[in-house]
Amino acid sequence: MTAADTSEGLPKPSRRPRGRPYKQVNDTRSVSMLGIGMVIGAVIGAGVALLVAPESGAETRRRLSRRAGKVREGRGVWTRLGRELRRAAAAKRKTVEIEAKRKEIAERVVGAAGSLPG
Repeated sequence: MTAADTSEGLPKPSRRPRGRPYKQVNDTRSVSMLGIGMVIGAVIGAGVALLVAPESGAETRRRLSRRAGKVREGRGVWTRLGRELRRAAAAKRKTVEIEAKRKEIAERVVGAAGSLPG
């Protein structure tokens, strides 16, 4: 590959992709059929995974119920991460609001000082 073959170090695609971008698809039925197919595939995949699991059915059900209990109680990793992200977003929002108020007050002070006779 030469420098002419790359754009910023990335190789050029050999050909254009076939088909149309998602936004240009006029037939929404084909898009919904794709979604339905993906859901059916996920369900079938989950069923096959349960059938070929290395543990007995009772042990698999016990593990699934334990994990579901953790999710319901809010002890799971994803639940804790979600809580932490919500707190961080709230703190950032508060900081941005305080900075906006400070800026507004500073502009008012400068505007008021400019209108004083001097």
